[in-house]
Order: sequence, then structure tokens, then C-alpha cells
Amino acid sequence: MVCLAFFISCTDAADMYYGILADRVRFFKESKEGIEIMCRAMEDMRNQTLKEGMKEVALRMLAAGKYALEEIVNISGLSLEEVKQLKVDKSV
Repeated sequence: MVCLAFFISCTDAADMYYGILADRVRFFKESKEGIEIMCRAMEDMRNQTLKEGMKEVALRMLAAGKYALEEIVNISGLSLEEVKQLKVDKSV
């Protein structure tokens, strides 16, 4: 029986035992369209992680109580509406 870890760590579709899975891996790793899809997915994940980090920064700034909302917007890069919503959510 083949372990899931094998498929996750396998870098060459030719080494995979299951044709359908190998075809999908080949598509995402070797075709221009597949590579573009994966690049967009990775960029979306990076942007989401960055946004979550900036929300954490904004929450700490709100908790400190020393910063105006506009300062939090300028430092975090979040919109004023997002910072206001964080403030509302924090106080609930």
C-alpha cells in the first residue's frame, strides 16, 4: 500500500503509480496553464497569510489603545472599514 506522504513528496509524475493522479500532477507541474494556476494559488495563499498577519498587528495596536484608527490603517495596510470592523469584533 502506498502512503499519502509518498504522493505529497513525489516531485516527478512518472514515479506515481496511479494514472489519474499522475496526470493531474503532470498538468500542474509541467503545463503552462497548470503552472499558472499553481502560481496564482500560491500567491493567493501568501496574500491571505499577509492579510491575517496585518489583522493581528492591527488588533494588538487596538488593544494598546495608543493609536488612532488612521495610524493603524497606515501601518497595517488594512482599509479603515476593516480596522473599524476589527474594533467592533474585539469589543464583542
